Amino acid sequence: MCLLCEQAFSNEAMKPSRVKEHLMKIHPDKEHSFFQALKEKHGRRTISSLFARTTSQNDSGLIASYNISLLIAKCGQSFTIGERLVIPAIKEVISTIMERDPTQVLKSIPLSNDPVACRINEMGADTEEQLYDILRDSPFSIQLDETTTSDNNALLMAYVRYRASDIDDMAEEFLFSKYLETSGDFFKTAREARLPL
Repeated sequence: MCLLCEQAFSNEAMKPSRVKEHLMKIHPDKEHSFFQALKEKHGRRTISSLFARTTSQNDSGLIASYNISLLIAKCGQSFTIGERLVIPAIKEVISTIMERDPTQVLKSIPLSNDPVACRINEMGADTEEQLYDILRDSPFSIQLDETTTSDNNALLMAYVRYRASDIDDMAEEFLFSKYLETSGDFFKTAREARLPL
């Protein structure tokens, strides 16, 4: 490929004599010093530097996807809201305010139902694991509460209190909730839960 006119060459045209012919016919006004400077500019490139921008954009899209998934989880909406509302809103903002084509940006932010659900589950598992790590290293107490849902199912909810390492006060977190098959078996359900004992 010619770096000056960005013309792609076949293998046959890449022979030194053909490249020289191209330079003489198409770019006769370029001096030797110009090509030396061009060699210095492009000679230091590595494969990773050529793809760094694309990787950075994909990483930014992934981070944005996680942040938007967290917002979707916090608002308690259906996971499909990413496709139905968020993507059209991003598209409208980019095309209206920034006056750019939003296609490339939207390709790097996966917000369909399955990726959003997967990201929310990953963040929930990570939060749970962080809490379990804290509980393994400090004394804690568990509060079990049996309640019923609006459709008359028994539900066991567990809260944990522990001394947080970064503050001198007690912290309280929701640990888990599980449906109870029969009333009164909450100790069995609590033992079956993955508690950090």
